[in-house]
Amino acid sequence: MSERALSTVVSVRKVQKYHRGDILKAVEEIYVAAGGPDPKGKRILLKPNILADLAPERAVTTHPEVFRAVAMYFQSRGATILAGDSPALHSNGFSGKVCGIGPVCDELGIEWVDFTVDPIHRNGFKFARILDEVDMVISLPKLKTHELAYYTGATKNLFGLIPGLSKALLHAKYPNRNAFSAMIVDVMEAIKPTFAIMDAIIGMEGAGPQNGQPKYIGLILGSCNHIALDIVASQVVGYNPMDIPMLAHAVKKGIQVKDINDIKIEGGTIREFKVKSFKRIPIDRRYNLIYMGVRYERMRRRFDRRPIFDHDVCILCKKCIQICKAEALEVKDGKIHIHDPNCIRCYCCHEVCPVNAIEIKRKVFR
Repeated sequence: MSERALSTVVSVRKVQKYHRGDILKAVEEIYVAAGGPDPKGKRILLKPNILADLAPERAVTTHPEVFRAVAMYFQSRGATILAGDSPALHSNGFSGKVCGIGPVCDELGIEWVDFTVDPIHRNGFKFARILDEVDMVISLPKLKTHELAYYTGATKNLFGLIPGLSKALLHAKYPNRNAFSAMIVDVMEAIKPTFAIMDAIIGMEGAGPQNGQPKYIGLILGSCNHIALDIVASQVVGYNPMDIPMLAHAVKKGIQVKDINDIKIEGGTIREFKVKSFKRIPIDRRYNLIYMGVRYERMRRRFDRRPIFDHDVCILCKKCIQICKAEALEVKDGKIHIHDPNCIRCYCCHEVCPVNAIEIKRKVFR
């Protein structure tokens, strides 16, 4: 990472609604105030958060007006813009039409990149080839809760540069939230992103990252420093950032942020930005090691929260089975059943369920 990228300045602007002019003004101010590098003549990849191609009002994806404003800003400063993402279940021809980002690309003449074509390998990870063909990567996350990681934002959004089901394989390789979170930080270091601009006008609370509820926050945040930005954003919604394994791991290792007190917030204070009554994922403090050994891992799985299927809601789309690399799910008698000893509690099934038929909760032992 360059010295510029390691700046701990996080710029924040209040934006009440998805009004094009207000968002563009905020993006311009944030990029300058947080020390974004000169984009003139650069090829820039915009990486929005498109977990699933759903309507913007669901608050699952980066809002198209935020994407539009960022793209227009960089185009106005002489950059060539490309864009792309790879949802967990990546289909051929995916371009984010329903969420509105695909049409914005068409309107602004932005090339949409298929991340699954001829991927590259870097630092032990498989990535979209476009990483070798651009000068800058800009993360455009949505502020949301996440059943596994507790919180998802600028850093976690970069995981989408790993194509399709390769992400599910990494869930299986790093089967608990602490190992997974450390891996996400490794992914960020391999990508070396330039800047992040977060859509937190309307975020997601509750059972995120897809099946939670939209929550008004009224902010756009930006920084060269993804960890610093995520620390600030997690505080805005009421988390102690050191309870988020991804952020705690980064700070412990001195990756981008060595001390959260070094972070400088430009544009206001946490107190004035903080959201009231935000429904967070409950923190489980019992499993706090990256590698715990086989016996302790079995104990974690026995007592940790697990997927519970509502068969009356389930539409048998089988997306959960498709993404489960632990081979813990199957159809029996017209219903999805879970083989509990195989389940690694990655919650990918919950993440991709289109009808919220899976609840993550603790099993009651009698």
